[in-house]
Amino acid sequence: MAMDSSATLSAEYLHKIATDETTEHISLGDDFGMLAGATEPEQISERTEIKNRTCGRRTELIIYDEGFLRVREYQRKKKVRDYLLSLRFLAPEFDTSRYIPVRVLHVAAGFVGFGVLCALISWLSPWNAIFTPAAVFGATGAIIAAMLFLYLAHEKTTFATSAGHATVLTLLGTADAFKRCRQLTPKIVAAIESAQQKNTQQFSDYLRHEMREHYRLREFGVLTRDDCGDATRRILSRFG
Repeated sequence: MAMDSSATLSAEYLHKIATDETTEHISLGDDFGMLAGATEPEQISERTEIKNRTCGRRTELIIYDEGFLRVREYQRKKKVRDYLLSLRFLAPEFDTSRYIPVRVLHVAAGFVGFGVLCALISWLSPWNAIFTPAAVFGATGAIIAAMLFLYLAHEKTTFATSAGHATVLTLLGTADAFKRCRQLTPKIVAAIESAQQKNTQQFSDYLRHEMREHYRLREFGVLTRDDCGDATRRILSRFG
C-alpha cells in the first residue's frame, strides 16, 4: 500500500460518516464498485469448504484472483449468510483460539472408569444382575460425553480489517475440521498479501475506502452497528 505522509483527510468529514445512520451520503466513486465487491469477480483461484459435521455447519470459501473472497455459510442445509470480502482491506495477521471442554472430558473419563469397574465386579462376583446394567450405563454415559466433547471442542481463526480492526472473517473448525482450518489459513494469508499489493492509492484514500467497506459489510450482516461504529472511530483516531 502506498502511504503518503502528506495526505490528509478531513476529520470533520470522517466524523459525519461515523455518526450518520445511513450510507446514502457516501459517494462510492467510479473506482469503488469493483474495489468493494459491487461487481462480481470472475477469475477463481481456489474453491474449498470447511465441513463441521458434528454441529452441522459448513462454510464454502471461493478465492478470486481479483483479490476477493466469497464466503457462504450453511447450517445443516440452509444458507445463513453469503457475502463477498475485498481482501485489500484485510490484515494478513490473524488470531487463533481453541476451546477444549476439559470438564466434559473428565466426565467421559469418569463414566469409562465407572463402567470398567462395574464390568469387573460383574465378572468376578455373583452380583452380575446388578453390576452388568451399571456397566452398560457407564459405557452409555461415556459415549454421550464423548459426543458432547466433539460437538463443543473447536478452533476459531479470525481475520480483521487493516485499520478498523473489525473482524470480518471467522473460520470455525470443530474437532473433525481442525486440520482443514489450519490448511486454509496460510492460503487466505497469501491471498490477502497478494491483494494488498494492488493498493496503490494514497493512504487517506485507502482509509476512506475501508470505512465504506465497513458500511457495506454492515448491510450484509457481517458487522453489527456497534462493530462498524467502533471500526470507524479507530480510523478517525489516525487523524488525531
